[in-house]
Amino acid sequence: MRIPGIVHRSDLSTYGIDEAARRRLLRLGLMVRVGTWYVRDTAPPEVVGLLAQGLRPTCVTAAPHHGLWTPLHDGAHVYRPRGLAAGGKPAELVMHGSDLRSWPDRDPVASLEMTLDHAGRCLPVRDAAILYESALNRRRLSEHAAQQLVAALPSSRRQQLSRISPHAQSGTETAVRWWLESLHVPVTPQVRIPGVGRVDLQLGERWIIECDSVRYHDSPQQYHLDRARDLQLQSLGYSVTRLTWEQVFLDWERTSALLLTILRRRDHRLRLAS
Repeated sequence: MRIPGIVHRSDLSTYGIDEAARRRLLRLGLMVRVGTWYVRDTAPPEVVGLLAQGLRPTCVTAAPHHGLWTPLHDGAHVYRPRGLAAGGKPAELVMHGSDLRSWPDRDPVASLEMTLDHAGRCLPVRDAAILYESALNRRRLSEHAAQQLVAALPSSRRQQLSRISPHAQSGTETAVRWWLESLHVPVTPQVRIPGVGRVDLQLGERWIIECDSVRYHDSPQQYHLDRARDLQLQSLGYSVTRLTWEQVFLDWERTSALLLTILRRRDHRLRLAS
């Protein structure tokens, strides 16, 4: 995909930059050359730094540039064609192998399809699912296209990622649902409850799990709306558990242990009081 502030040398003319303008911009310091790219100061520094090494962001590092929910990760995930000489490999780089002998396009960041293909082969399955479901939910990708990408993955990954869903509203929701499904716990996403609206996850008839995303975490208005919904659900006989982004991604060991304790009580299998 194209990134603001970064233009490939072959595309300068499409931005109205002829040879005279190119030289003038370079002379004035309004643009610098980085490999085959011309870069303005509005370009993301982390992308420019990778381009300078002959690399391009992909996988979880490219995901934010496509507007996807991004799980926590270590290092920059990058790729390089086989035909390009490899330099050193800093510890903070996660290299993605490529069968390509040259760059497939002139964009500084891997396409969405390549980003998801690399993620499906590289990341823990839950984290790869977060990227796929984000692309589906935000309509960056059709369900048919997602199925084609998953079908091209190795069999073990293909089998697990075949259950991606377009219904998840956040990466937190995907992570929690994916864990429940791995335990073979029946869970239904985005259930509409009369008088309340949609809830993130419903287990059995009466246990509702709401998953807070980072986007709304600091919104006082959303905080009050969420608590009003919780109270309304409880008045209808539902049991409500609200999980924060921190509980799911920073303290999952403790969070999952507590959720297991609740599951083992089998309260969610009780019928909703009429």
